[in-house]
Amino acid sequence: MKILYILRQKNADATVSKLIEENKKTNDVTIVNINENKNYGEIVDLIASSDRVISW
Repeated sequence: MKILYILRQKNADATVSKLIEENKKTNDVTIVNINENKNYGEIVDLIASSDRVISW
């Protein structure tokens, strides 16, 4: 499963980091920080190609 995490903070807190690490064990995980990555076309493509999108 392809999972996309969209983060709004520079650093994820401990809970988010733990969830991401657990998902990486069995899934294809991509992480995008929207404060650092302003390429919205790329972000939209990632959303469209992902099975699950999680925003923090």
